Parts: sequence; structure tokens; C-alpha cells
Amino acid sequence: MTQKTLDFTALFDTYRQGFAPVIAAQQSGLNALERLARLQFAVAGDYLDWTLSHVKTGAEPKSVADLVSQQSALNTSFSNKLRARAEEFTQSASETQLIVSKWFDDASAKFGETAKKAA
Repeated sequence: MTQKTLDFTALFDTYRQGFAPVIAAQQSGLNALERLARLQFAVAGDYLDWTLSHVKTGAEPKSVADLVSQQSALNTSFSNKLRARAEEFTQSASETQLIVSKWFDDASAKFGETAKKAA
């Protein structure tokens, strides 16, 4: 009686093809998390700069009017920075959403092809 030898190459190829969408999803997810972390780090840096600028302007002015004008200028520039960061976050979220929908489309197409072959 002859026994078939186990073809490890075919076995590993099957596993690779089966887990390829999962690995791609993990990589996309990690890239999105990294981008989110970088955006949050940038916002924290903006807050730090804003706070240090307020401390510096609190020690420098010669009159209350100067203090108020400098602080309002700092607040205006800070709000512009936060608005820009919010736009970056929105762009990142929409790009991540496109990547996820593309991944679902690809995975469902592969599943459909596999189901057709099996039938």
C-alpha cells in the first residue's frame, strides 16, 4: 500500500493564501494606529508650545493691554493649529475608511472566487 507524502509547500501556500487578507488588515491597522499616535503627539506638542508661550508672555509684558493682546494672538494661532490638526485627523480617518472598505471588497471577492471553485 502506498501512502502519499505530505506536500509542505502546498500546505504552506494554502495557509499563506488564507491568511494574506488578515495580515494585510493587521498591517493597515497598525499603520492607522501609528498615524493616529503621531497626530496626537503633534497636538500634545502644540499644547505644550501654547502653554510655554503663555508663560513667557506672562513674564514679559509691561502693561495689561500688552498681555491681553499677546495672549489673544497666541490663542488665535493655537486655534488655527488645532483646526489644521483636526483636518489632518479627518483626512486620516477617511483614508483609513477607504483602506478598510477596499480590504472588505478584496476579501469578499476572494471568498466569492473560492466559493465558485468549490461549487
